Amino acid sequence: MSLPPKAWIWTRKVRGKTITRGLTHEKAHKMKLAIANHRAMDKIIDEMREIAQKLILESPETTQTFKLENHPKAPLT
Repeated sequence: MSLPPKAWIWTRKVRGKTITRGLTHEKAHKMKLAIANHRAMDKIIDEMREIAQKLILESPETTQTFKLENHPKAPLT
């Protein structure tokens, strides 16, 4: 079994530049929880998109169509 590192490093991109920060063990734990929560939220949002798309595409058409009468166009000035 491997031992946890003595120093945690968090790296991310900000405006195209790589930012690296050292984290304490406590902050690293909180960051892991935040990342896990974010991934869970992304999964829920993906499921919501799939459900909405399914409802929209598979529901019967509820919009009415109207026949447009042939009106003369107004001249452009």
